[in-house]
Amino acid sequence: MAQLQVLGLSDAELAARVGVARETITRWRSGAQRPSLDALEELAAAAGAQLDVRVVEADAEYIALVGDQLDLTPTERLQTLLGAEAWYRCRSALSGAAALGEIGVLVGPGAAAIWGSPQRPGNGRVDVLVAAEDLEAAFERLWSADAHPDGVDASAGDVERRERWLVGDGELTLRTTASGMTVTEVRDRAPFVVMSRQDIGQVRVALVEDLLDIAVSSPWSDDRASLPGLRAVLASGRYSSREARTRTAA
Repeated sequence: MAQLQVLGLSDAELAARVGVARETITRWRSGAQRPSLDALEELAAAAGAQLDVRVVEADAEYIALVGDQLDLTPTERLQTLLGAEAWYRCRSALSGAAALGEIGVLVGPGAAAIWGSPQRPGNGRVDVLVAAEDLEAAFERLWSADAHPDGVDASAGDVERRERWLVGDGELTLRTTASGMTVTEVRDRAPFVVMSRQDIGQVRVALVEDLLDIAVSSPWSDDRASLPGLRAVLASGRYSSREARTRTAA
């Protein structure tokens, strides 16, 4: 939906052309609800564009690198990709994520790297997804962890916002949107991953499939940039898929 913004159409204009409620367009654009393929085709046509659906294969070089990453521990994966200075900042931010406990789940490039993506996760910022109703509790837990608010980032078109927090030398952001899924769905599927016990503890990390779904529709460029690595993790055959995890749980 973020791509439609560059065509300069408002939610009201799109709604009028497609014949749906303005609120529906707003939910689609924000990721709170996911439109069907037919609806996407209608939206593209209404905006004077054409929907182009492709099957994207994973990069073979990335798949080979995923194997190397999965031979390491989750902490070692981040250390290897980030280098000493950025890892130091990331470690501080992860301690803040750990303080959020069960109400927060890691998303974004950092979460992708924890699962074995060979792409460098920026400069070590940590992104955490929290349900809107848990935001107040999240603020309290971050304050207790000596974190401090540092402003708000707004995506293009103000589709999504993320609250920035400083945790020591690290940066953590809080999000409340999961691109067509509820935050509860993503969080409840996400397992806890043990990082360096002495420095961090354990953090909840969204499954690769959920990270992929979020990144595809994300208004944030760093999320979309992580798509090749996420696809490579799934294509490597060494990751336990969401479907396999569900069968095991059953």
